[in-house]
Amino acid sequence: MSPELRLVPMSDSTAVYLYIWTRRVILVLVWGYVLLQAALLLGMPAGAHAAGVKMLGFIIAALVAILILQNREAVAERIRGRHPDEAHKAAGPLRARLAEIWHVAAILYVAGFYLVWALEVPDGFGYLTRATIITAAVVVVVAIGEYWVPRLFDRLSGIDTALTERYPFVAARANRYIPILRKVLVYAVRIVALLVILAAWQVGVADVLLSEAGLDVLGRLADIVIIVVLSLIAWEIASGLITAHLNRRDAEGHAMLRSARARTLLPLIRNALMIVISVMATLVILSEIGVDIAPLLAGAGVVGLAIGFGAQSLVKDVITGAFILFEDSINVGDVVEVGGRSGVVEGLTVRTIRLRDLSGSVHTLPFGSIDTVMNMTRDFSYYLLDVGVAYRENTDEVCDALRAVDEDLRQDPVHGPKMLAPIEILGVDRFEDSAVIVRARLKTVPVQQWSVGREFNRRLKMKFDELGIEIPFPHQTLYFGEDKQKKAPPMRVELQKE
Repeated sequence: MSPELRLVPMSDSTAVYLYIWTRRVILVLVWGYVLLQAALLLGMPAGAHAAGVKMLGFIIAALVAILILQNREAVAERIRGRHPDEAHKAAGPLRARLAEIWHVAAILYVAGFYLVWALEVPDGFGYLTRATIITAAVVVVVAIGEYWVPRLFDRLSGIDTALTERYPFVAARANRYIPILRKVLVYAVRIVALLVILAAWQVGVADVLLSEAGLDVLGRLADIVIIVVLSLIAWEIASGLITAHLNRRDAEGHAMLRSARARTLLPLIRNALMIVISVMATLVILSEIGVDIAPLLAGAGVVGLAIGFGAQSLVKDVITGAFILFEDSINVGDVVEVGGRSGVVEGLTVRTIRLRDLSGSVHTLPFGSIDTVMNMTRDFSYYLLDVGVAYRENTDEVCDALRAVDEDLRQDPVHGPKMLAPIEILGVDRFEDSAVIVRARLKTVPVQQWSVGREFNRRLKMKFDELGIEIPFPHQTLYFGEDKQKKAPPMRVELQKE
């Protein structure tokens, strides 16, 4: 036995079984024919010889029928798809019914074949022989193709490991479409084989397909296939580019952090593209199969108008959010003040913004309620200082103290890297009831202005204490008025005893 020489994979026991039966049928056929021809040469009457040939044919048909009955269950299991070598795990109702009656159909076919030959129907035997040989050849070719083509397809469609490591989404998409392409290829082979078999049995398939109606149907089917393929290609290109941008990695293989705008808008654009491509492809396909899409478009317009009127607030939120995200006014992690609320941005969607304030409370605000956006952490930040000193203090000495504290703070290993420039003293800003206000500001990296400002205030208080600069507390003077001699009237004090 040489398993590598077998055209169709099978076990050794199956190969031995087929060999024995093939040898048995050939021996009966050859020796029976030889004996009948020898008897004819020795004087057997022609009628008896003809009857003997018919009897030999009947014996061969009986042997084939016995072979069919012996393999009834094995072939039925194959048809149902429960054989371990079968890719299918469940059979449809048609296959299950075929598995139950295949042996009956096969025996009837053998009986019919024998009767056509025995009754010498004009050109009947030749017709059945040609059709049977072509059918058997097609079945063998399809069986071989269904075994080898998927394996060759899998081998040729292998994806380079380096490519999958750089673009992991490529492997996911390949795993999604390769099984579909494999099934399409298998079914295409089966359809072609069916057409060839029908042509072999002289069923007018070619006449139907080549007729005007048949060509029209084939053209429409081809258009539909092209539309579906082009739609899938357009969608996969767009989705792949967006996924590649979001999942891009640096030279060391680390994921590159994308902005909140990109993480929010790009998936939204991808979903919108999927909807647009799906709707357009569906409309074109419906038009190809002869459906009038004008009423559908009109109905969709009416429904869209009704939804627009009924969801004005939602539409406003989405449009405002889209413009805010497009303009990149807010990112996750920024400290902003919007809609009367301030806090750290924890999340962004196309409709809402989620803030967490200093007390830990979470605020979810729809974009439609936002009139202005104050971002306190974009590119750089300032900490504004309004330093109040007593009226008797020298403001130049106060400015020198501010510069000294700033110089000392910028040398600090913790807070120094957070400061982007020396202190900017704007000068005496205003006069209040009990203090002169000197205004200055500190330029820091984003989000760090508060920590730097608190540390600056702590050191400034210590510096003022060291220099004896007074930070006044509120004073209030009581005035009782004066007469024309500029003398204050006496103050009346009334004491009451309980």
